[in-house]
Amino acid sequence: MSQDLIQKYLPQELWKIAKNFDIPQEFLENNSELVTMILKSRSIDTTEEKQNRFNLLPLMNDEQMVKLRWILTKEKTKLKEIEEKYSMKKDAIKDKYLQPEDPKVKEKTKQIKDKESKIAAKELEQADNLLDMI
Repeated sequence: MSQDLIQKYLPQELWKIAKNFDIPQEFLENNSELVTMILKSRSIDTTEEKQNRFNLLPLMNDEQMVKLRWILTKEKTKLKEIEEKYSMKKDAIKDKYLQPEDPKVKEKTKQIKDKESKIAAKELEQADNLLDMI
């Protein structure tokens, strides 16, 4: 299969991937959407599985091709739903833990840090005094 046909019928992001497969020319020309779906499918994930699908395309009848298209469309839809669901959950978690601090909490934290600094300075001064006595 020529690189020209791949570039003519498939989206640019698939050109590099598609050149690794032997895709029947007639399906590339007449069913490029189905070819694209096979290349992008997560359930058909290995190179061997994808090539096997391309090898089977000429043997499939119209009903089987419609069913394959439906399965791949359903997969894409379900994956998108899952990604959106978890994206919302991820955003909620980010919002919960990355919210700006409450001004009261921020002030209290500053007070604690100031006290800790004063105590550390006092302890250092006491340690220096003890060393001077020795």
